[in-house]
Amino acid sequence: MGCHQPTKDYVARRTAEGKTKTEIMRCLKLYIAREVFPYLLATAPDAPGLDRQTIAASAAPSTHPTAS
Repeated sequence: MGCHQPTKDYVARRTAEGKTKTEIMRCLKLYIAREVFPYLLATAPDAPGLDRQTIAASAAPSTHPTAS
């Protein structure tokens, strides 16, 4: 968080909105999870009852936190 300029800008913007550091970190972690989840699905071995298409369709579309 201390070196990546877009993240620094995001934190400054959210701080100005009145968000706490804890809330900002929660949003950043959620963003990372949404970005990583499709890769985990792609590399996971097939498991009984795992319907990847249903899971992928239910995942929220990726939006970068610095975009808003």
